[in-house]
Amino acid sequence: MSELSNSRRIWPSTNEPLRRAVRRLHWFRTAFISYTQEMEKRIGVECEVDEKKLAAIFIAWLRAVNAQKPSSAKARSAYFDFAASLMLRELIGNMPLKAKTTPQLVDENSAAAFWPEGYICTLFCLAVHDAVVKQEFNVPLPQRPPIDNIRSWWSFRENALEDSRFAAGFLQRLMGHEPNWAMPDIFTIPVEDG
Repeated sequence: MSELSNSRRIWPSTNEPLRRAVRRLHWFRTAFISYTQEMEKRIGVECEVDEKKLAAIFIAWLRAVNAQKPSSAKARSAYFDFAASLMLRELIGNMPLKAKTTPQLVDENSAAAFWPEGYICTLFCLAVHDAVVKQEFNVPLPQRPPIDNIRSWWSFRENALEDSRFAAGFLQRLMGHEPNWAMPDIFTIPVEDG
């Protein structure tokens, strides 16, 4: 995953900071399609992207991000994490991908083989998040928990298909946070230790 999240060649060129570019439909659409194509090669799957759904997802995500944007500059980093989880909520809730083949280049018991559409969407959100955070804060990203636990993916898929808000909590957990499972898609300003 890290080689795709750090690869500049998959992101569309822009003169804007990524935090702004990702809020443009053209950039988002181009980035998602490019990322999906890279993942298709990596895991050996063929997917179809529904661009109408992708546009609707983008609009819903942008509205959700704008509706919960905090006024405190101290919450900026935490909000970038949260915005990525809202992106996954929208992608999972209105899935724009359909795998047309079974992944051939991964273990049949891997998360990528189990749910290639969810896997690609999740890694896309993490990759966009990582690129934005790296550019904005210029700090190393924290070590994440392992991403390929198939039991977690079974639970993720089952729960997220029932209630897409669960996807927001799943991504927060992958980023090393403990989500509020009762309201994983509601932003709360983190309490500082000390």
